[in-house]
Amino acid sequence: MRYLTYLIPLVLLFVTACGGSENQNQERTDTQTAANQSSDVRTINIIGVNQMKYVVKDENQQGITTGTEVGSGGMLELETISAEPGETIRIQLTTQSQMPATSMAHNFILLTLSADVDAFNSAAIKAKDNSYIPSDLTDQIIAQTDLAAGGETVKVTFTVPEETGDYPFICSFPGHYAAGMEGTLNVE
Repeated sequence: MRYLTYLIPLVLLFVTACGGSENQNQERTDTQTAANQSSDVRTINIIGVNQMKYVVKDENQQGITTGTEVGSGGMLELETISAEPGETIRIQLTTQSQMPATSMAHNFILLTLSADVDAFNSAAIKAKDNSYIPSDLTDQIIAQTDLAAGGETVKVTFTVPEETGDYPFICSFPGHYAAGMEGTLNVE
């Protein structure tokens, strides 16, 4: 009986300490502006691939235009996203890659109308310690995700700007913008 008084607490400690394991495809969420998780949020599912492109599996997603096929598997390059001023959009970006995160990761950065995309990209390449986000140019960012390595998904929810125009979006991981990992949010 005396052994049970010691054994039961040890068993309980063991059971609670082991707990469940987390899913390896960790999902991180960045929320910007005052957007919420309501049903009024349009979600656009984007995939980042080793060819350094934003692609989509479903070309019939509301308000997107696609270009050429990328790789095999029927994925199409994402070219534009159309949106209305004030609309709430969620970008969900998943990276498909077997490469290590130091070699291949993707993010989604929506820039302002006045942003100099080439200058932003040049500064981003030098901002490795800040996940390739130039800290002195954050005023040019409307919305951004974290970097997503292979198998990871990141999200950002934002309110589309009221001013109409073509807002550039890019991946700031070194070499990706130059390889064509970019597109346009057309606010009309």
